[in-house]
Amino acid sequence: MTTPNIPQSTHDAPLRLRTLGNSGLFVSELCLGTMTFGGGDDMWGLIGQLQQEQADQLMKTALEAGINFIDTANVYGGGASERIVGQSLKNLDVRREDVVLATKVLGPMGEGPNARGASRGHIMSECNASLQRLQTDYIDLYQIHGFDPATPIEETLEALNTLVQHGHVRYVGLSNWAAWQVMKAVGITRARRLCPILSLQAYYTLVGRDLEREAIPMLESENIGLMVWSPLAGGYLSGKYEGPDASEESRRAKFDFPPVNRERGSAVIAVMREIATGKKVDGQPVSVAQIALAWLLHQNAVTSVIVGAKRVDQLRDNLLAAQIRFSADELAALDEVSRLPSEYPGWMLERQGAYRAHMKA
Repeated sequence: MTTPNIPQSTHDAPLRLRTLGNSGLFVSELCLGTMTFGGGDDMWGLIGQLQQEQADQLMKTALEAGINFIDTANVYGGGASERIVGQSLKNLDVRREDVVLATKVLGPMGEGPNARGASRGHIMSECNASLQRLQTDYIDLYQIHGFDPATPIEETLEALNTLVQHGHVRYVGLSNWAAWQVMKAVGITRARRLCPILSLQAYYTLVGRDLEREAIPMLESENIGLMVWSPLAGGYLSGKYEGPDASEESRRAKFDFPPVNRERGSAVIAVMREIATGKKVDGQPVSVAQIALAWLLHQNAVTSVIVGAKRVDQLRDNLLAAQIRFSADELAALDEVSRLPSEYPGWMLERQGAYRAHMKA
């Protein structure tokens, strides 16, 4: 990345770039999440209320570290996050082609029944509004923020295809869809020769590995990229809610999301603490939070991990996770303590497939 005001990363271990799904689009393995931008006296304010100057500092830090991927959504701060992101790129004099901008549509942006959802009308009008707020001519990755049971999938996909044809959107993705829903969308795009589904943005952590049951095998089979949101499980995987110095203050005290099985989570964090002990990055002790981020970066299905922050020092700590490497024994220990309990048909597929798997190898 070369911009007038943002120097190229000079870090000894710069962030790696990965292609997003079945495309030639390269994105950094860490993505800057902007849910902390622009919140007010609402749910978004519980997550973050950063205004322009503070956001500019975070954006500058991320870009200097090698992040080229920025994720937002029209609902974050009621549009404020998109406005701040767009203005920040202008303030930092960043060339548009040097960043991959991702945003999302689905949630309510008005009072009426048609001011929400994944209908053609809402998608078309909200894409135009997002372009204006972001101060750009195109969105690199436009994502449907969740599944809309009131709108036919065909209508949603046709609308996305129109945006791509018009040049307002380069690539399209989904977020928070079940595996069968994603696969149905993939089938429709192929049958109708629409723009392909490039990515899925989903929740995935050491205390939330549900995605491995159906979604991840599907993503790997269809070569669809995975963007991970809330990689610290809403702050739970910072470790500050478990152990002798546990605190119930901060965001989770008011906004306990995503849900976590605390009994299983406590055991996971104990192993994470053990692995973190003795590890150092850039001469600094490794934290439990960095272990959580690093584990995701070791998972083959993961393309990019979305990291947010309220302060520059938090963001810099998160960035160091990309330098952490695990031994085979450490990965095995993390897998063992956080593994999902067996469910049907998974255990039956494993049992019946065992005597055939070696033949394929």
